[in-house]
Amino acid sequence: MMPNSFSSLENIIFLFNNLVNSNIDALPLKHISKLLNDLTKLLNSDYYDMEIKVGSEDEVRTFKVHSAILRARSPYFEVVLSNNWTKKSEDGSIILFEKENISPKVFETLLM
Repeated sequence: MMPNSFSSLENIIFLFNNLVNSNIDALPLKHISKLLNDLTKLLNSDYYDMEIKVGSEDEVRTFKVHSAILRARSPYFEVVLSNNWTKKSEDGSIILFEKENISPKVFETLLM
């Protein structure tokens, strides 16, 4: 059964795997499928190197993200992460960034 929504990475992988399996000459597609599977593992793991705290007052949320992926996908974060606009955690392992003027719901949509 095919999923109704294409919004999640899992649904994209499902569709891609079906495409690969339907075409025996799809060797390049198999490499892309493997990459998507590996990215899914990374995104679903407990590893992250950045925390972004968004919202204010009663509506605050912290997103645990991968800075390299944000830099690659967003010109805004490429600038933010290269111009010392962020702080580091006490042990220096996590990049900390706060953005009070955006709601958590809107920011979650932007991350998709």
